[in-house]
Amino acid sequence: MRVGIVTEFFPRSEKTEVRGGVEARAFYLAREIAKKGEVIVLTTREEGDSRESEFLGIRTIRLGIERKYSQKGSLAERMSFVIESMRFREELDLVDGQCFIAYPVAWRIAKKTGIPAVATYHDVWIGRWVKNVGIIGIAGELLERYTLTKKWDRLIAVSRFTARRLIECGIEPNRIEVIPNGVDVERIAAIKAEKKSEPTICCISRLVKYKHVDEVLMAVAKLKKEIPDVKCRIIGTGPEEGSLRKLATRLGVDRNVEFLGFVRSHTEAMKILKSSHVFCLASTVEGFGMVLLEAMAAEVPFVATAIEPLLEASGGKGGLFFTPGNIREMSEKLLKLLTDVDLKRKKVREGKEWVKNYRWEEIGRRTLEIYKKLTEERV
Repeated sequence: MRVGIVTEFFPRSEKTEVRGGVEARAFYLAREIAKKGEVIVLTTREEGDSRESEFLGIRTIRLGIERKYSQKGSLAERMSFVIESMRFREELDLVDGQCFIAYPVAWRIAKKTGIPAVATYHDVWIGRWVKNVGIIGIAGELLERYTLTKKWDRLIAVSRFTARRLIECGIEPNRIEVIPNGVDVERIAAIKAEKKSEPTICCISRLVKYKHVDEVLMAVAKLKKEIPDVKCRIIGTGPEEGSLRKLATRLGVDRNVEFLGFVRSHTEAMKILKSSHVFCLASTVEGFGMVLLEAMAAEVPFVATAIEPLLEASGGKGGLFFTPGNIREMSEKLLKLLTDVDLKRKKVREGKEWVKNYRWEEIGRRTLEIYKKLTEERV
């Protein structure tokens, strides 16, 4: 089988330089496909990228105007990628679009060549685009509504939550498959990292408003009254970084908080996570919550918002949950996991067992079964 994967961003090497759940799924799925067949990834071209490369058996073609990594804006660069990708001519057996900008490309390639069209859906943002990203979200709203008018051969939802949202948007249930995101359990478990001497919280997140990293900083300020030497290490970049740094100074926690920016090596990011005592996620917009699984694999208990996708991904295990927006409750839950040794051990133990259900090998196997079924139906 020769599969095409279309995604906005993709790692440059086997070092897995991923910056989000969509990118991670695209990479690990491509890796699993390459073990049994051929895979071609169409993605955007970031600064310094070559047009074409191959690693781990994955052939990567980078198209469009050279650009910087960004989760919003970059309209000219994105349109350049879409237009150039739609001219792709090589023979494929199936194509899978992994994100909003990839869906029209995957659809066009499939219709032009008569192959099955798949859309992997991480979250449904209809009605929430402007709230999540501002006025520019109008374009996203229109694009998503256009995407869901198409007769996809299959939509793969990463959670039951996302599947239900798709059904609410009018997608027939028999065209939806639920296959969650995964985690590289054994590789993360093998990473060595010494725990920090100070009580340390790790936060891995894009620095955008709906991830509510500002609330994490407020919780750290409250926590500092009980644990003066508490540290918070934040991995991630985004448009809110400047205002978050200023907020840390206003709250008096600028010496307690370290902004690490984009950590290019996934292994290094996991070392930072493993060296921490607690992981914290305050996001209110998630389609699944892969980072909670990574925390479980790293044997680090978490504190996270009690929203449906995160509860589904974790099974309610491996950490403590707080009401979205309740900073006092977040701070109290962080304090519990930093001071209650028995509770921490219990959460680590249950998380370590739960995450075994989400190995990428199994995710890849299930996805390939769907691909095979769709291609056989076309014969």
